[in-house]
Amino acid sequence: MKKPAFLFSLLLCSASFAQDTATTEAPAAEAASVPAAPATSAISRLRLFGQNGATAFLYRDSSCIRGMFSDGVEKASGGMSSAFGSLIGSVSNTSLGIPETETSKNLSRKDGIFSKAYFREYEVPADKPSSLRIGFQDVSPFYVVNGINYETVSPSCSGDITFTPRAGEDYEAAFSWEGKRCSISINRVIAKDGKTELVPVPITRAPSC
Repeated sequence: MKKPAFLFSLLLCSASFAQDTATTEAPAAEAASVPAAPATSAISRLRLFGQNGATAFLYRDSSCIRGMFSDGVEKASGGMSSAFGSLIGSVSNTSLGIPETETSKNLSRKDGIFSKAYFREYEVPADKPSSLRIGFQDVSPFYVVNGINYETVSPSCSGDITFTPRAGEDYEAAFSWEGKRCSISINRVIAKDGKTELVPVPITRAPSC
C-alpha cells in the first residue's frame, strides 16, 4: 500500500517542479523577444525643406551624387508623390523631433500658388559623409489670363554638397543670400535655454559618383 502512495507523491513533486521551471523561464524568453534599443550614438538627424519648384535629394552614407533614380536616394522634394501633395496642399511635415527654427515655425510664408511648403526629417549616419542635391526654381507666380500664359521666374539656386554630421547632433539645410549671390548651407540646430541657434558647419562640393 505504501508503494502506490509513494509513486503518487513522486508524480506531484515532478509536476510542481515542471510548473516552477516554466514560471522561472518565461520572463527570460519574454525578455529575449524585446528588440534592442537603437544605437543612437551612431545617428544624427537632418531637416530638409520642400515644395513644388524645389529639389532636395539625400544620399546617405555617400560622399558623391548618384543619379536621381539610383537605389537609396531619398527624395524629400522633387518626387512625384511630394509634388502632387504640394500641388493640392495635402502634403504634411514629417518630424523626428529636431527643435523648431524660425524657418520651420514660419513655413507657411514660403507657400506659393500650387506650391505648399513642408519639411521632412531624416536619420543619417554619424561621422560618415552624406550628400545632398538641393535647389529651387521659383515659378509660383505662374497664372493664365484670357488664354495667355504668364510666368515670372525668380532667381534660382542649386548645388551638390557633402558634409559629415557628428553623433547626436541635429542639422537643417538652408539657402542664404548676399546680394544676388546664393549659397547653400548646412546649419547645426542647437536648442539652449528655450532658444534655438543655427551654427553653419563645413561643407564641400559633392562630385558625381
